[in-house]
Amino acid sequence: MSSNPATRANIKTLLVASLICVSAMSALVDGLFFWRGIYAAPVTAAFADALLALLLIMWIAADQRDHPQVERPFDYGFLLMVFWLPYLPYYLWRTRRFAGLGIFAGFLGLFSLGFLVQLAMWSAFVMYPR
Repeated sequence: MSSNPATRANIKTLLVASLICVSAMSALVDGLFFWRGIYAAPVTAAFADALLALLLIMWIAADQRDHPQVERPFDYGFLLMVFWLPYLPYYLWRTRRFAGLGIFAGFLGLFSLGFLVQLAMWSAFVMYPR
């Protein structure tokens, strides 16, 4: 990573944009499979979930450099890969306090976008049957 703050901001912005794009494409695929009546999770959903987790881990690692109050141990990257799920709310609370809760809700929304699309399609099919 570069030590230039502008470059770090661009990398974080690119990672968040990638998170949004991958989540939107995965939700689109999930919605198309749901619409066609294929309820089993295809390989694309598993790949998208793994990619979303990896992009989120990369965002945490890039964002941490702007927050000196978070101490980085020697094997920080490995620990993020293993414990990213319980570490994310703690990290966001520690670095941003109440704004971190909103960011955490946004990440939860991105991760559950496929389910929300399927729920919206199901409610539309129930409300307006053919």
